[in-house]
Amino acid sequence: MAATHRLSASEQMALSLACEAFSDATHRYHAEPGFSPPSRPPRVDASVRFSVSGKQFEMPVVIATNPASASSAGIRLASAAAGPKSGRPVMLVTQHVTARLAQSLIAKGIPFLDTAGNAWLDEPEATIMIVGRSKPALAQSDTRSRSTTPKGLRVTFALATQPGLVQQPYRTIAQASGVALNTVNLAVDDLIARGLVVHKGNRRVLANPRRMIDEWASLYPARLRPKLMAQRFTSGVGVDWWQGAHLSGLEARLGGECAADLLTHEIKPASVTVYARTAATLALKKTARLRADPQGEVEILESFWPETAERNWDVPPGVVHPLLVYADLIATGDSRHHAAAQTVYDRFLANTGSQGAG
Repeated sequence: MAATHRLSASEQMALSLACEAFSDATHRYHAEPGFSPPSRPPRVDASVRFSVSGKQFEMPVVIATNPASASSAGIRLASAAAGPKSGRPVMLVTQHVTARLAQSLIAKGIPFLDTAGNAWLDEPEATIMIVGRSKPALAQSDTRSRSTTPKGLRVTFALATQPGLVQQPYRTIAQASGVALNTVNLAVDDLIARGLVVHKGNRRVLANPRRMIDEWASLYPARLRPKLMAQRFTSGVGVDWWQGAHLSGLEARLGGECAADLLTHEIKPASVTVYARTAATLALKKTARLRADPQGEVEILESFWPETAERNWDVPPGVVHPLLVYADLIATGDSRHHAAAQTVYDRFLANTGSQGAG
């Protein structure tokens, strides 16, 4: 049975973070988690593949997610050292190796790696010792529903709209989501725990994209949208003003009915939804001759994704990602809009996650 079936979500995350921390701490070397461990020695949790000065090698690991289990795991590894004399020693991977624990492990010849970037290994390819780095301030407690908080929904949106992003390091996901690293840690851990993200071999993949999309679309109106500083206006040039506007130049994109019209040609917009960078609001007001009106047909919301994320969207200029269009349409409760939402899904979202499913 593959190791990933025996690892908890917290153990999987600890291994991924330890590998990323090693790469960050050394700057020149790279470590990659392997969730299908080598065949020996027995009771190995996973493995780490190292790339050091052009040399590649793989080490079996045991994962301990708290200090107490780290110490006991170290004792078990020391005992196992009397076993097979060939192959690599078993490496301890844990949240944090204190200076005292590091001294003990090194004295016993037990290699280690932690999520702070502390590491010690003594192999034919390289000898590396990094000790004394402080414990990272990352919460590892209750992670339930962390992918459905407002910031967690930003992470899920990024994973669902940027092909292959789920396979990338957590820091890359954080940059693509516009959130802190700790938010990604908790959100992805939650997605793994709920079966929406799984490991296939050594890669993370989206396990149930349709469920993820429908969940995101149902939660977005109540949990994330209210955080986007919505403003309503009436246009002095009519509801169709957007058709002649160069929104890309205004750092703005159409959502809702107008975006659905451009993508499907199935509805005639009666309102205009625009997602814009904060600095674009004044320019938008001038272009559309907008005046504040709580009941106005024009709604402007703050874009909640990094501008760089748009490079990975396969959408027409000036239109938000189809997932957001889908969510906007579903939120209206209008059966006419639901039909257009289904068209958006069928044409643009049905293959979400297929890039990483092979």
